[in-house]
Amino acid sequence: MQEFTYKKGDWLVFGSETSGLPPEALLDCKSKLLGGGTIRIPMVETYVRCLNLSVSVGIALYEASRQLNYEQLQNPSEPCINSETPFLTEDIFA
Repeated sequence: MQEFTYKKGDWLVFGSETSGLPPEALLDCKSKLLGGGTIRIPMVETYVRCLNLSVSVGIALYEASRQLNYEQLQNPSEPCINSETPFLTEDIFA
């Protein structure tokens, strides 16, 4: 099992459920300049066939938050939505 320590300012990048990240993105992620590594979520093959993207994101965010002592949750930043300006500027489902 690999050990990984999250640091404030780290980025999490996820690929598609069907093909993962493109090879070029994986190379960039492994570059020391851009972070220096990739992480895989271990799975027990006999019980779980696959993890969908939303579950994978939840696992990674939870572990990062745990390692950083839930810093973002304890010190919430300013609201990101200005109540005077609508959040959606166009109907993306139209």
